[in-house]
Amino acid sequence: MRKRIFIDRKTGTKEKIDIIKRAAENKYDAVVFSLFEKFNANNICIKLAKHYGLNIEAGGHELSLLLPKRLFFFHRDLFRMEQGKRKNGHHFCPTNPKTIFIIKEKAKVLFSRSMQTVTTPRIFHLLADEGHESIWCACPACRAFSPAEQNIIAVNSAADVLAGLDPDARLSFFDYNVEPEEEGVEPRKNMFLLKK
Repeated sequence: MRKRIFIDRKTGTKEKIDIIKRAAENKYDAVVFSLFEKFNANNICIKLAKHYGLNIEAGGHELSLLLPKRLFFFHRDLFRMEQGKRKNGHHFCPTNPKTIFIIKEKAKVLFSRSMQTVTTPRIFHLLADEGHESIWCACPACRAFSPAEQNIIAVNSAADVLAGLDPDARLSFFDYNVEPEEEGVEPRKNMFLLKK
């Protein structure tokens, strides 16, 4: 099991460099860059992580970012419902087929862009919004599913895309302190539970 450190997408370059150096000093195995990172040969942070022999992974608490917030104005049905009203603050409606289609398209772009940089075997992470893990959709269709099940439904859609790009790649999902077999929705075979 890899000992990994996550770098938030809003972290500046200087701070990223410091984090990478500390990760190497503290014998971490992997650095997890945001899926929105510039994955190219000129990225100084990725070069530095490779220099220290750290594995490169991609993702983080970015699952809800796969559905652009700008869609809320005209397509509220894509977003989660709370007390009868659609909200665009955290997560989305995972039982809406249009939402899943958009998530798959965005995941395909982000996974494809990072494929050459992420260390093989490739590991990606799509985790629920930190601090808002239990805030999911309460629309009539989603009410049949627990927050953990809604999370798995959403991550399953991205896992399908990832399997098509690289059958050996793995995708983590959030630990709701519930074993997946206790839920009714099965995670895909290329998924693994990430413990806090």
